[in-house]
Amino acid sequence: MPGYADVQELARGGNDRVVISLHAATGQYVAIKYLNEELSTSPAFCTAFRQEAKLLSDLNSPHVTRLYEYVEAPQGAAIVMELVAGAALRALLRQAGRTEPEAALMRQRRTLRARSAG
Repeated sequence: MPGYADVQELARGGNDRVVISLHAATGQYVAIKYLNEELSTSPAFCTAFRQEAKLLSDLNSPHVTRLYEYVEAPQGAAIVMELVAGAALRALLRQAGRTEPEAALMRQRRTLRARSAG
């Protein structure tokens, strides 16, 4: 990604990977979510990734990471967003084990409240 230097990979999934990157011009650390290269040629995956970026741009909540920019180029697509300190949900579940249904519902409730705040 021009103007950014990848520092550390945070997560990797079937559709994307997320890395901590340093913005050269400002010295600010950000999170960049890259659409996997294999999927960048799929119109359906590109559309879904673009819609995710649009959703982030429409939300304004202290509970949701802020979108800084969305980049689409022949090399692929990327969502540049605010870097939020904390543990990944997968790591929390690995450490604490399965959650009770009530705890899972509370987590989902917070997520839905954050999405409706936009």
